[in-house]
Amino acid sequence: MSALTPGDFVHAELRQFERRVARSLDVIADAATRGRVGVSYSGGKDSTVMLDLVRRVVPDAPAVFFDSGTELRSTRALVEHYGVETAHPRISYREMARYSGWFGYPDPVDAGCPFRVKAILVDEPSEAFVVRHRLSVICMGLRAEESRGRLENARIRGEIYRGSDRTWYCIPLAWWTVEDVWAYIASRGLRYSPAYDVLSEKDIPREAQRIGMLLDKQAESLGSFAHLRWIEPDTWAALAEEFPAIRQVSG
Repeated sequence: MSALTPGDFVHAELRQFERRVARSLDVIADAATRGRVGVSYSGGKDSTVMLDLVRRVVPDAPAVFFDSGTELRSTRALVEHYGVETAHPRISYREMARYSGWFGYPDPVDAGCPFRVKAILVDEPSEAFVVRHRLSVICMGLRAEESRGRLENARIRGEIYRGSDRTWYCIPLAWWTVEDVWAYIASRGLRYSPAYDVLSEKDIPREAQRIGMLLDKQAESLGSFAHLRWIEPDTWAALAEEFPAIRQVSG
């Protein structure tokens, strides 16, 4: 079963959708006037659409994938397919989990040891990516409808805003719906993660379909461990062997 539906191709013909795409291309072009543009790529559907939009405006825009050490094989395949570079943190999330004994790891070095996870996995490699490519703008595939925090950020700061690090941030999909995202994938014939096909076959609503880190607290709260059992059973089995607590929340 494909995640794409006939309705996605119909949606792509709507004038409202065409205006939304044009608006996003204009936002990216505006952002590009502030300096060199780069892309933060996750391998998810939104990120894939955003990368295609950016490269329609800035064909040579570099893109980076932050490797946590716990991703789907299909995500890594997409990273290679789209020519995205991989940034490796100084310590992976999997290594943090072993060190601190998260998710029931039986032999931690320092049980309960805290880590600044976002700083290690995202902030530090992102800063290195910006410096290496001399970037002024980072584009991200965030949509307001996904969370209250993202909605408030888009309302208050807009689609282009300057961060405390003086880097400009661009969120060209801020006001897109999930239907817009799939319509764009359909209309452009974009390659996307086959995990979405599996989730669609299992009747997981589009709004609840997530492709990201396999081993984190958000994955636990979203039920992603259970989804992983369908998407990559061997990957789930290997994680469950090392981190037995995920069996308890895998359904």
